[in-house]
Amino acid sequence: MSRGPIDDRPPRTVVVADDRPPEVLTGYLAPYRQDELFVIAPVAYDEWGLEGLHEHYLRFDRESNVQWHLKLRGPVDRIVNVRVAPPEKHAAMLRGLLFHLGPGGEYAIPRAALTAYPAGNRLETLLRRLGDGLAHGHDAVPTAARELAHATAEVRLDRDWIRVRKSGRHYLKLSDRWANRMLASRRSATTVRELQRVPAGTFASGTTIVSHGASKTLGGLKTTVDTPPLHLRHYQGRIGLVSNALTFTENEILPDSFRHHLAADLTNPRLVDVGKSFARLDRQVVPTDELHGSYYLLDSENSGHFGHLMTEVVSRLWGWDRAKQDAPDLRAIFRIRYPHERDPWLERLVFSAFGIRPEDITWVDRPVYLESMYGATPMFHNSAPHYVHPEIRAVWERIRDGLRDDSAPSWDRIFVSRRDTLGNRRCLNREEVEDYFSAAGFEVIYPEDYGLATQAAIFSRARVVAGFGGSAMFNTLFADRLEDMIVLSQQAYTARNEVLISLPLDVRLHYFWNRPDVQHPPGGWSRAAYKSSWTFDFAQHREQLDRVIRAG
Repeated sequence: MSRGPIDDRPPRTVVVADDRPPEVLTGYLAPYRQDELFVIAPVAYDEWGLEGLHEHYLRFDRESNVQWHLKLRGPVDRIVNVRVAPPEKHAAMLRGLLFHLGPGGEYAIPRAALTAYPAGNRLETLLRRLGDGLAHGHDAVPTAARELAHATAEVRLDRDWIRVRKSGRHYLKLSDRWANRMLASRRSATTVRELQRVPAGTFASGTTIVSHGASKTLGGLKTTVDTPPLHLRHYQGRIGLVSNALTFTENEILPDSFRHHLAADLTNPRLVDVGKSFARLDRQVVPTDELHGSYYLLDSENSGHFGHLMTEVVSRLWGWDRAKQDAPDLRAIFRIRYPHERDPWLERLVFSAFGIRPEDITWVDRPVYLESMYGATPMFHNSAPHYVHPEIRAVWERIRDGLRDDSAPSWDRIFVSRRDTLGNRRCLNREEVEDYFSAAGFEVIYPEDYGLATQAAIFSRARVVAGFGGSAMFNTLFADRLEDMIVLSQQAYTARNEVLISLPLDVRLHYFWNRPDVQHPPGGWSRAAYKSSWTFDFAQHREQLDRVIRAG
């Protein structure tokens, strides 16, 4: 099967082998001596005659090594898997390796590499299903093999070889840790340059956390957290920007796309996931327009949501000044999910308060290509492993000072309530809770009744802030004299924003946990439980809550 290379360089061929007599592998290498050739095998032999300029040996000791070598050098034009193994093993390897091929690439298995081929074996079944997908459409294939069928353009079987030709483009999901190295070594026209790197460290906060009423051990409540390296990067090339912070190159999904960039499984709602390492894009999200100039990415997976803006987006601002020095014409860019969705006044207000001039703020309402983009690792990670970087407090203070409202009311103690109309995590005895805190000397407020500048001033002056867990409490990041935070919540709400906000502030944080109306399934997680209504349990908590308030 002949085909052209992915670009104007020689085809990139990878031969995956086990430790076999050197003359056997030499025969398999012969057809590809004009290619850029990589041999992945446990042992190298001089008899192979590999010429170092365009022929390379890569050692592997375990299965993950093969994936790693391909990630560093993909997408490739051809994979020839000559490992001697039963059909079941080759079926598994085909599932794992096919997505490393570029569009039109070829995956080949010599029949001699199969130790047996009984009727109905897994490789035969898989190849038959891929053929069914080509003949009758992807829906004709069982779900477990559907993405592999989507990636298959042709299956050819003859006496000596099994060949599968790749269809479509699959994008490698780049982790924040390895993005620099992989973009430098892969077949990518996008370049990356690191402007600044904040080293990894351990942040031991002065905050104390006390949990009241939890019926089980709850995660994410630590006061000492490990912070990963933070990178400020400049990408140049043809960078796609879609909604929900999705950014991509011709073959990679950039790490700035992932809200929880340290998760084992990197996800974005605009991607069609193909396992943990790869994804594909639906045609409707591919840009047709291009923006010239340099842009600094300020977007989130949930664009337009106040809580996500104040945590995920604000936590990327730390690199703006350095990037602006590097590119004086730099503009901040964020994405409205669809045309005419809303006026992005809130983002403009926050960015302007930080010090970004209004004329340096751009928003788009459609997918676009950028030729130059700057991105920063967030300082805030609300998922395991949870972390917040202590230097984020300087960002919060800068926004607070830029939102200055000297006419705002001032209360020493405030209770941040949540109206029933907001739906999620409704406290069913809200009025009783409000009456309790009002009688204890707290001013009951609804933040949405005030402009953001007034909210910032109110929270900056409060000494004690209590409230229902959720985004209404996020304004505590503006605190200047806070001593105590009191959070009322239900146990199925697993977000830890209040914890992460409290750590740079060195405060006393008290959680009062309650039973949700909907529980997570045993050993699992459900959105219904996460958003469940609940009732504050005065019978369980009143005595301890009285004690906390008197001490505050």
